[in-house]
Amino acid sequence: MQRDMELVRELLLLIENNNDRQELTIPEDWDREVVAYHLKILDQAGYVINNTKWADNKPMWLIASLTWQGHEFLDSIKNDNVWAKTKEGVKSKGFELGSVPFDVLKEYAKFQIKNVFGIE
Repeated sequence: MQRDMELVRELLLLIENNNDRQELTIPEDWDREVVAYHLKILDQAGYVINNTKWADNKPMWLIASLTWQGHEFLDSIKNDNVWAKTKEGVKSKGFELGSVPFDVLKEYAKFQIKNVFGIE
């Protein structure tokens, strides 16, 4: 399965706005198995604590909370304008959003925020 950075951003926003003791309310058009996979890899990366519960080989309860690192990354991509500039910048270099290493994407998003604040 390929990593979907748009879904990662949407998941982090959803988790931030959710009570971490409750199941995530995900849109009906989202594939629960794709969401469960992304929660798993976000957990592996240290951005969320994933507490997804499975039954009958399907993700039944999708529960997660953000870690400090998750909050930090989300803060760098939460602003819609910064996120749009990050995506545009990646595309202008000839890359797809999901094909750029995560650390590079994170640094590029931080660079965009620094530009907003005039920090060099």
